[in-house]
Amino acid sequence: MSDFEIKNIKFSKKPISIPVDYRPVYKIAQIVMILSITCIGNKSSLLKLHLLSWALKDDKNKDEVLELIKSNYDKDIAVWGIEPALNRALLFCISENICTMENGKYLLTEKGADFYKLIVKAEVFVEEFEFLNFVGKRKITDNRIESISNKWSLFNVKN
Repeated sequence: MSDFEIKNIKFSKKPISIPVDYRPVYKIAQIVMILSITCIGNKSSLLKLHLLSWALKDDKNKDEVLELIKSNYDKDIAVWGIEPALNRALLFCISENICTMENGKYLLTEKGADFYKLIVKAEVFVEEFEFLNFVGKRKITDNRIESISNKWSLFNVKN
């Protein structure tokens, strides 16, 4: 494995601390874990990345996704969060060649796979790994996510 190096991301110290959910490096690591653990061919739609990132935000969200899986998708799930922080982290990932876009989906690159190995080796993100490993590569497919999101307009929009 070659040395992992990100060259073009610069951060400046702010007078207040930034919550971990909004820190670019955390979101980049989260994207890499989601693509590596839960996506067939390490490739995902934007909506799936947002769903799993939202689930990792707190235990209530995780429980909602776990109940959806355990019920074999019989339960409805509320609209999940679409985070600008995740979108910005995806831009960083593409600019640093951690992932690329292929046919409208995000694909982990070799550099991203190397980053994933470093995350595993560091033995951090224990709760995130536990949840994502339960989800695995086949429990939440892009087709299922699309069918769930199609229900949003039917059940969550008022005239």
